[in-house]
Amino acid sequence: MQSFPPGDAEAFRRLARTWAATVTVVTARRRQGAGGPGAPRTDGFTATAFVMLSIDPPLIAVAVERGAGSAALLADADCFAVNFLSEAQAEHSLAFARHWEHRTDTWERFPAEEDAAGVPLLQGTAGAFSARVRDRIDVGDHILVIGEVTAIHQGDTHRTLVYQHRGHARVGPLD
Repeated sequence: MQSFPPGDAEAFRRLARTWAATVTVVTARRRQGAGGPGAPRTDGFTATAFVMLSIDPPLIAVAVERGAGSAALLADADCFAVNFLSEAQAEHSLAFARHWEHRTDTWERFPAEEDAAGVPLLQGTAGAFSARVRDRIDVGDHILVIGEVTAIHQGDTHRTLVYQHRGHARVGPLD
């Protein structure tokens, strides 16, 4: 095993790519008038930096890069949802990874229904958590958005899409 200093960004990225993570699309609804000219009222972005923090109370967190449009979306929202993509939804992942200005037909291609707060829940997912923003914490070059779960939406599949080594994958049971 070779060791590197903690400030070696490339070594950090190389090791981080080995981490397999469930692919989610985080969706939110901006507060009235937020987001600036042309910004959509509801939007979403692909994220693998998601964690369940607590069961009692039910807390989840999403980490977003400070300068990214996704950070602006969550700064303008009181509520959000974390949609767990099914293994058949790689196209969803790729589409929501693009900036909203380059996604003219995303919501037509990938239909959604709204939760109680008006936040989009993508159809065909393994499920989703709806959450109310509880806190936003600056952490390094990211913002950690902590949400208190307000609803749990179970989908029709338990097979989620995974991202590892810059690509999508499926996970199956070990024999």
